[in-house]
Amino acid sequence: MRNAGRSYNKGDQNCRRRNRRNAAAKRIRRFSAAVILVLCVCLSFGTFLASAHESETNPVHTYYKSVRIQPGDTLWSIAEDTMTSEYDSVSEYVEVLKDMNGLTSDNIQSGANLIIAYEL
Repeated sequence: MRNAGRSYNKGDQNCRRRNRRNAAAKRIRRFSAAVILVLCVCLSFGTFLASAHESETNPVHTYYKSVRIQPGDTLWSIAEDTMTSEYDSVSEYVEVLKDMNGLTSDNIQSGANLIIAYEL
């Protein structure tokens, strides 16, 4: 009398089993998709943080100051002494110094001031 008052048919039972299996499979797929999504977000965020930290290592700042030209100084000697890592050659830096100071030639006068770049 286990099923008293109820009449089950084999087709109904199979349908219910199939529905339960489909529901369980659907929950597993949703859970798997959620786990994969969380992993992707974590990996993306971790990559972003790693690249952000790499760019912060040893920042170089270029500053400018005015120096008084001493007797015997040349534009080239000052450029050799004060050239920053930004420039590949002394001649390139001499051209930058000329441009920064409004010079049309390499000639400079002692006692005048010259703007130069330096790094910290």
